[in-house]
Amino acid sequence: MEEWRFIDFGLVDIRDMMAMDEAILKGGEGNTFFFWTPRKSIILGFFQKAEVELDLTQCGDYTITRRISGGGIAFSDDRCRQINYGVVGTIDNDLFPLDIIESYKQVCGVLIDTLTHYGLNAAFRPINDVVVDNKKISGNAQTRWEGKLLQNGTLLLDFDIEEMLRISNIPKEKFLDKKIASIREGLTWLDRELGEVRSMEEVQEIMKKKFEERFHIRLRTGTLSLEEEELTNSLKPKYYSPEWVYR
Repeated sequence: MEEWRFIDFGLVDIRDMMAMDEAILKGGEGNTFFFWTPRKSIILGFFQKAEVELDLTQCGDYTITRRISGGGIAFSDDRCRQINYGVVGTIDNDLFPLDIIESYKQVCGVLIDTLTHYGLNAAFRPINDVVVDNKKISGNAQTRWEGKLLQNGTLLLDFDIEEMLRISNIPKEKFLDKKIASIREGLTWLDRELGEVRSMEEVQEIMKKKFEERFHIRLRTGTLSLEEEELTNSLKPKYYSPEWVYR
């Protein structure tokens, strides 16, 4: 059975993580599946403008950076109750299809399989969301480079909607209970759906198992290669740079 590399980066600064993301994509180590846990932070999608999306006066205690993939903001509160994952693989008709939506569907299938394991009615919602009973529980983003793809995403175990709204650039007249209620109706998380708390480690183990089953591979625990470490170090200044973050 084919082996793929697995890395758990644990609690990590998102600027370092985004540099490692890019290094894994552009390094030569092959198919990789990885987890990380961000500190209190905001990751902007490649095309977003910080001053448009965020009330920057409210974001002083957040670490902010930008990723190389598109999509919307990845917001992490200080609860540390969301699983962040990454997949890097060679674009292939069977595993990672050339078609964007089909490739999203394939990788997001791991999340759906995990949620189904817990008895939830999970589904893929194009182009890049996973929903439970039509409520978003996972957002995902993707970029491609020289025949490979990088997909990142989150699986919410818990979420602070009020805090997300506080730092978002939403006109204050709209910052009302009904606004929070409407967002609650369109967003959910695992603790809420199950009515109990499951450990992050447990859910991650289920995700790893479902990843192996879906891709018919075995995950082998590994680390960054020397090439990837060197590339990470060369990329870090970009992700710490205000020119990159606020461009």
